[in-house]
Amino acid sequence: MSIRTKLLLFVLCAFLANILFVYGYYNLFLSRQITSFNTSMHEELQAETNRIAKEIDNREDFADVLHEIAAQNDFLIEVSDEDGATVLHAGKETEVHVKNSAANLFHLGDKVYLLKVTQMMQLKHISAYEIAWSIFTAEIIIIFIILLFSALPIYWGFAKPIISLYKNMAHYKEGSRPQRVVRDDEIGLLQNEFVTLTETIEKEKRKQHLIIASISHDIKTPLTSIMGFAERLKKPSLTPDRREQYVQIIYNKSISIKNLIEDFDEYLSLYIHSGLKQQRISVEKFCAILKADYEAELLDKDIDFSIQVNCPNESIFIDVSKMRRVFGNIIDNSLKHIKEQRPSIVISCFLQADVVRFVVDDNGSGIPEGELQKVFDPFYTSDKGRTVAGLGLSICKEIVEACGGKIWATNNHAGGASLNIDLPSSSL
Repeated sequence: MSIRTKLLLFVLCAFLANILFVYGYYNLFLSRQITSFNTSMHEELQAETNRIAKEIDNREDFADVLHEIAAQNDFLIEVSDEDGATVLHAGKETEVHVKNSAANLFHLGDKVYLLKVTQMMQLKHISAYEIAWSIFTAEIIIIFIILLFSALPIYWGFAKPIISLYKNMAHYKEGSRPQRVVRDDEIGLLQNEFVTLTETIEKEKRKQHLIIASISHDIKTPLTSIMGFAERLKKPSLTPDRREQYVQIIYNKSISIKNLIEDFDEYLSLYIHSGLKQQRISVEKFCAILKADYEAELLDKDIDFSIQVNCPNESIFIDVSKMRRVFGNIIDNSLKHIKEQRPSIVISCFLQADVVRFVVDDNGSGIPEGELQKVFDPFYTSDKGRTVAGLGLSICKEIVEACGGKIWATNNHAGGASLNIDLPSSSL
């Protein structure tokens, strides 16, 4: 339930609670006071009416007396004869909220008349009475009680979780990891999103540490060799052939360092430049590009290479240049692990549900089952003597996923490795 819904329900409950408290106060206490107040007011008016009736009894000028009394006391006075006809009307009727009336009889000669006196009262005149003050006092107390009891759930339900989240953020800076909470409102969502963010940050930190360690290792090894052979070049007794050999070794080691740095730059560029230059291209045309890129070169190296296109009319939406690099990295990786006398690489593609699947098969030594998921980690290698390797397959994974696809490794029936790539099919 969202915080907005909770607040609306809270306001509604507070409103209903206020009504129930006021209604209960009225029934238990206030109604008795009102009854007592009305009785007291009626008794006072009745006593005043009796006095007026006695004063005008058998007086010929009773009309003048009643007009004067009505004007002085803000009364509405009516006199009716024995037939019920009104013989006198004194005073003016004003806008009122409460009317209090009393009656009595008086005589004039041998006739009897009914005197009715009505007291006109407005609420603003009643506000000074104790009943109005009681209502006001009761409402203030009720509101205070509601606010008092509302403060606790507001604190425990909203304020404390927010304070806890703030403390978690502060503690995270000190190395303490936050925990997930079980609540379905915005505060719970914010807390769990913060936990997810910290987990992502920790994962990226570990990844960065691995990359730094990997680069350090892969640069240190050839750099040590370069330094060693450079030291040997200082010897005056070195023969020209040996000197040429050492220079060539230093050059080759420098090329290795250069390739590593280029791979690392490309790996970083996938994060720095998130936008891809994607375009819709047919599978047949893309496979023709791959064939032009690698067929002549591989056949020249006496490597069997073929591309099998089983869905030429399908299309994919990719960054062509980066996807060409993906297949280049996969092919290069395969060549490093093929030890057969007649190396073979086969690229096949076919429609699988709503995706176009590319499979790159080689006849190499394959990948250990426990390492199939690890080959795409940055600098991962199956060589137990080293901690790290390169970024080729990791770069492939980043590019394929950026294009909306997925990549994974398996072993084929020939004993070699198969790199599988699924790319969403796109209509032309």
